[in-house]
Amino acid sequence: MPKQERWTVLKSLLILEWIALLIGLAMPITPSKTGGDFSFADWFFEDPTYLQEVLVYFVMTNLLMGVLALVVLLMIQWDKRRKRSDG
Repeated sequence: MPKQERWTVLKSLLILEWIALLIGLAMPITPSKTGGDFSFADWFFEDPTYLQEVLVYFVMTNLLMGVLALVVLLMIQWDKRRKRSDG
């Protein structure tokens, strides 16, 4: 992998992690503003603190992005195989 491409991938991953962190920081606040009291952190911690909720939402966001990346990767591989078999 060329150095320039590696840097682009690294920057992309850092941007995605920053987005995941921002989502993790925002999600614990959002339900209280809308009147909801459900939290995924309740599944892992008894009476979770704000930082524990941020941790849970950060990990969940990363897992979701990982699943989406896997789907995109599989679609790209499937498209390459389809083009090879057609041409």
